[in-house]
Amino acid sequence: MNNFKKKNIFTEINKKNSVFITNVCIHFGNRVIDTLIHNPLTYIHNNYKESFELKEVGKIITLDLEVLEHVKSYNTKSPLTIITKTLSKQILKILFFGKFKSFYISKLEINKVYRITGKLQFFSNSFQFIHPINIYSKNNLKKFEDIEPKYNLSRKKINIKKFRELILFNLEILQKFNFPEEWISKKFMNNDWYSFKKSLLLIHNPNKNISKNEIELLRKRLAFDELLANFLVFQKLKKKKKETNKFLITNFINSESIIKDLEFKLTNDQLSAFEDIKKDISSNCRMYRLIQGDVGSGKTIISLLTISDFIKAGFQCVIMVPTEVLAKQHLKYFQTYLSKLNVTIQILTSKTKNKNEIYNGLISNKIQLLIGTHSVYNESIKFKNLGLVVIDEQHKFGVRQRINLIQKSINCHTLIMSATPIPRSLSFALYGEIDVSTIKTKPKNRKAVLTSIISSSKIKDLIEGIRRKIKNNEQVFWVLPIIGEEENDDENETAISRFKYLSKIFKNKVTIIHGRMNKEDIDFNMNSFLEKKKMILVSTTVIEVGVNIPSATLMIIENANRFGLSQLHQLRGRVARGNLQSHCILIHNQNLSENSKKRLVILKNSNDGFEIAEKDLFLRGSGDFFGTNQSGLPKWRFFTPYKDLDFLEKTKINCEEILVKKNLKVCDLLINIFYRKIDFTNFFSP
Repeated sequence: MNNFKKKNIFTEINKKNSVFITNVCIHFGNRVIDTLIHNPLTYIHNNYKESFELKEVGKIITLDLEVLEHVKSYNTKSPLTIITKTLSKQILKILFFGKFKSFYISKLEINKVYRITGKLQFFSNSFQFIHPINIYSKNNLKKFEDIEPKYNLSRKKINIKKFRELILFNLEILQKFNFPEEWISKKFMNNDWYSFKKSLLLIHNPNKNISKNEIELLRKRLAFDELLANFLVFQKLKKKKKETNKFLITNFINSESIIKDLEFKLTNDQLSAFEDIKKDISSNCRMYRLIQGDVGSGKTIISLLTISDFIKAGFQCVIMVPTEVLAKQHLKYFQTYLSKLNVTIQILTSKTKNKNEIYNGLISNKIQLLIGTHSVYNESIKFKNLGLVVIDEQHKFGVRQRINLIQKSINCHTLIMSATPIPRSLSFALYGEIDVSTIKTKPKNRKAVLTSIISSSKIKDLIEGIRRKIKNNEQVFWVLPIIGEEENDDENETAISRFKYLSKIFKNKVTIIHGRMNKEDIDFNMNSFLEKKKMILVSTTVIEVGVNIPSATLMIIENANRFGLSQLHQLRGRVARGNLQSHCILIHNQNLSENSKKRLVILKNSNDGFEIAEKDLFLRGSGDFFGTNQSGLPKWRFFTPYKDLDFLEKTKINCEEILVKKNLKVCDLLINIFYRKIDFTNFFSP
């Protein structure tokens, strides 16, 4: 084991590949196990054959081909054609377009045989491969794979072939490593499952006769392991919960005073959630509670009431939020209610200039409440007497980020908030059995959003409706899934092109924000919208959470079928923040699938995020849960919510059995396979 622990995945990888190495480390880590717990996206069957048939046109096949002739092109637009024949004398042409024709002439030498994989085409009375997928010389056939796993490396700038070589190299190391005894209980172990080690080996290097069902069994086995590790990591965090609460809160005079002066009445759900919190912080156990509330249900006021009581007792509090916009919004909100109590509040983001002053204020206890982005879990920050950690929109943070903040005061209370409704069947899996309070009821007098579905051909009809909204001093969101490029004026489905279109009609009343803009420009444009200098905000999903503008009453979501249902519900929640009637328009493209229609109809007919989430779970089935861009769930490697509902309860019981037996060796190993550097023994480190 010791040799394995010290093994770096790049020991025998060419040091000249510095860019490749750097990118792998950034996206996966530099442990052997980090790449092996990256589940293949799909598998390509290379279908090795000695000859081909007409019925195989359009399919990927592999042939041993002898090069007969190079037919050079004298026109730069014409392809290089290489004439080859199979072992059974069938003629096949290989075509290469582009600038690197001389490279392929030298790569495919005349009279030599190569194993070549490509999609078989039939054109101009001849069979062809156009730009083959793989080419192997006879001396290099050991690299050929009948079934080739493909990984999701998009946007990671990682060479596909080098990554595959790295996976195979790491599998050799894995072969030498002996795991301890099986951690899955015998009563939960499927008879068709292999061991963890063999499952990893086979899922990355399956034999050519493996079936889809067998691959699914491998994924299932590893999904159980991943979910088990998820339970264990949160149990590790909660293991001190039974110890004496060092931050006992029994005086609630501050929260009672704030409630008394509120200009509105708390809902029954809000009062119930706050009662849960009061019981936690006045008991002998530390609080570790999630407030799960639908959009606009009023979670923030509950955290404010809790914070006010902690500050009254002399403790410091910290709130971590995902965006600077939300941090500033919280600062303004908390100052409104806590200024009367002489509470010192500071904001900390990557743009904060007086950081040293803030650090000193925290260590000296002069700052009682810190609000910030991920900057608040910086190692430089030390609190004098931190009693409460509040994590807002927790689904925007990874497990490691949340743990880093919580560990700043391992004995303090933790309150987590999420506006992403999760079906009851999944809640304990996603939140590690955190105590949960749910707020469903919306504040009194808040009107439900009226939702409509229209085709993109009706966009011009919206303009008059927008004119009426602006004339009534109401503001408009227009959201699109793609940023776009300024030169692509013909693309009318991007944020940039839509901004140009609307600016021609509404002149200087339109502004835009998106992820490629710098923070200064985003802040400036957002503030101009907040201050009503601009009446229409075109954006991507950067406004999905944390934007509270009561005068915004119209949400237009273009290409709505490209978003997940939960994300659409989040976006819709940006309007109806005041007492005015609000509307949401879902615009779909012309070629809408039947399944997409059903999903949009679900959203149109319901304003209950929990109901929407439950229906979406079963409607989408084994597909991408809540859509590919949905960030409301952790990024699981093997666990697929809909497919694996059958063993959630079994995994929970299995976790409890490991802890009861105090099998810390297995516990720490499994945790560190999936969750690295969480202050536990770090197995598999280089």
